[in-house]
Amino acid sequence: MSVSASGGTLDSMNISTQSLPDAHPVDTGWVDEALASAYATGDPLWALVGWPLGGGAGIMITAWSDRGPFRLVDSRPGTGTGPARYMQVITFDGPRSPEWAAAEDYAATHRLWPATRDIPRMVRFLRLRADDNASLVVVLAESADAIDEGIRAVMSTTLLPDEDPALLTPPDRIGIYRLMHADISLERTPA
Repeated sequence: MSVSASGGTLDSMNISTQSLPDAHPVDTGWVDEALASAYATGDPLWALVGWPLGGGAGIMITAWSDRGPFRLVDSRPGTGTGPARYMQVITFDGPRSPEWAAAEDYAATHRLWPATRDIPRMVRFLRLRADDNASLVVVLAESADAIDEGIRAVMSTTLLPDEDPALLTPPDRIGIYRLMHADISLERTPA
């Protein structure tokens, strides 16, 4: 699956993340500053900027044609038709073994995607991987309730008979953000 974006599709894009310590829910000048810093270093294909619902540092996820530690390994549309207003970022720090990466791919495709694909108001699921097999899962949704429903669906799944629980370690961090900026096109494209 691919998603249209200004400058091509999300397939084979390089992705970078940046922590934004000056995130503020009301004074949103930090969003413009973050975007200006990205454009000062090149021409990003798209950017997502989020303010954490629990307070703290914000996040910017930026797609580039030529740089970034992460590459897109999977992009799937959800059932949501409205604009994404919330973002969940699930982080698995590296280094991770090739066996871990294969187990994560299998779990994502065979257990987690079937559990979440029909949840209303989910807009897009992105999976990113670095060379050391660090991984990010980015979920874009119309509402925080949709993200909550997704968390409950994932936590309710049972490991498949051929999954090794020793390889399926929990994430290092999970953040839920209000999207403050999203210039990614999320239109549906044929499979």
